[in-house]
Amino acid sequence: ARTEAGREGDAWVALDMGPTGKLLKPMGDLDFEDACALFGEVAETGTRAGADCILIETMSDGYEVKAAVLGAKEHSHLPVFVTMTFDEKGKLLTGGNAASAVALLEGLGVDALGINCGLGPVQMKGIVGQILAEASIPVLVKPNAGLPRSENGRTVYDIDADAFAREMEEMASMGVWMMGGCCGTTPEHIWKTVERCRAIVPKPIEEKQRTVISSWSHAVEIGDDPIIVGERINPTGKSRMKQALRENDLTYILEEGVSQQEKGAHVLDVNVGLPEIDEPAMMERAVRELQSVLDLPLQIDTSDMEAMERALRIYNGKPLINSVNGKRESMEAVFPLVKKYGGVVVALALDESGIPETAEGRLE
Repeated sequence: ARTEAGREGDAWVALDMGPTGKLLKPMGDLDFEDACALFGEVAETGTRAGADCILIETMSDGYEVKAAVLGAKEHSHLPVFVTMTFDEKGKLLTGGNAASAVALLEGLGVDALGINCGLGPVQMKGIVGQILAEASIPVLVKPNAGLPRSENGRTVYDIDADAFAREMEEMASMGVWMMGGCCGTTPEHIWKTVERCRAIVPKPIEEKQRTVISSWSHAVEIGDDPIIVGERINPTGKSRMKQALRENDLTYILEEGVSQQEKGAHVLDVNVGLPEIDEPAMMERAVRELQSVLDLPLQIDTSDMEAMERALRIYNGKPLINSVNGKRESMEAVFPLVKKYGGVVVALALDESGIPETAEGRLE
């Protein structure tokens, strides 16, 4: 495929990967790592067959799309594009919105993102605007040919090729970089879209310069307003928490999490470090269980790199990571994990020379 496209200079071929049809644990019965392996197998096969890029599409679950992106990136060198499927209220099937989807996908390092299926271009326009306001990478849009209805036992769609192309022209002018069609669209829909959009120069992509974390359900921006990080899930100076960790008492840990959410925390710190326990296993378990009962973003708080990676891998969203410092050893351990899995780093202003005494020294 690549050879023919490259020779003609007018086309590339994408490996298309859709959802498995299953929900991942804890909502369903598909294990996260099994999903990663399934997507990885497809990505490896398609790459070997000559695909030019990977398109992960029609995803309505942020957790499954994370598995798909990791599977693709761990088994292929190709660019990865992702489109999610939202309802008319801008929500994913399993929760999440445009802001949380963009935070997750940009954190994972995809090359383009956007929306496909579920809606026609008219219904998509508002969600596309939200995505464009959040994204710092190219946006991809593939609507249906309007909304479906049944006529004499056949499914038909309510937007013809001319109306479809007009709507697509408007979204191209909004700043969409790549576009196509999904259910109900025909070669005529695509050809007329090409004709109307051919002369449009894509708007320059702007770095949004925003600091955003997310859970599976929503994003939290660290900006002008104070962000409250609940610090009760931490054994330092807390004998009852130490007891809970030693006894594998997840009920107590979950109760602490729920209590902090009820009292207004925006983010939950998760620190399970005790010398006498298996910290990587406990960290992974705590993150899984907390995300099954709460929708707050989590702050992964550990100096154990295995615990950090296990938590980041199974985390459903884009986490806060506490912490890294200016010591080369610290940066070389933490930053590659953040690069792979996404996250926002809490940085301690110290290095091999210790803690600078002045504000200027700490800033430096």
